[in-house]
Amino acid sequence: MKNQIVASIAALPLALGTVFAGAGVAEATALTGQFQLSSGISAGGLSNIFLTENSLYFEPVPTPIAIDADTDGGTFSAFNTAYISNIITFSPFVATNPFLDLGSTALPGVVTGPEPSLTDGLNIFNLDEASFRLSQTGANVSVEVDLWGDFVSETGETTRGAGSLTFQINNDTVASVQQQLDNGETIGDMTFSGGLFSASVPEPATLFGLGVVTAGLVTSRRQKKS
Repeated sequence: MKNQIVASIAALPLALGTVFAGAGVAEATALTGQFQLSSGISAGGLSNIFLTENSLYFEPVPTPIAIDADTDGGTFSAFNTAYISNIITFSPFVATNPFLDLGSTALPGVVTGPEPSLTDGLNIFNLDEASFRLSQTGANVSVEVDLWGDFVSETGETTRGAGSLTFQINNDTVASVQQQLDNGETIGDMTFSGGLFSASVPEPATLFGLGVVTAGLVTSRRQKKS
């Protein structure tokens, strides 16, 4: 029994090393960090955004947006443009995924022809939850859309992400906009104020826990064999 315990302890660094080695590979290829969004331009001009009581949608389909990435240790600096999908239905929740397809163009957010990196299904954000709220900002109304989902890198690594998109309705009030939405009207005179997305990798403590579990399984199996 004593020899089994010693052998199990000796196996622990190996098990942890295996888990952390795998985690290192994931961190090297996963989409991490944060980036800001701003309006893009397609061959048809600036994008249009529409809001109803239960949906948010964009024209043209898909809609290009510019990316300004935080280069402080993140991996989003490889991209300067993304395509955003057409529609979000808030309740029941429905989204066209991938909601974001990240790529690179000659000028950030400017798409005047086919751009394979924006339609290849690689380096994407899949949306799984969304909500919006209205707030008064001076003489204007802000529409803040909160988004949650998963970033998936071109190598298949997944990181949890969240973001927000902010739109502005000029010279209006929250009460008036809410009344229009309640009446089934579509709000189409919105301007895109910007957005922010971020993604993170699993905490080291979680990885350590996985290593301990792995080592425990090794110990248990050896005891059963003996």
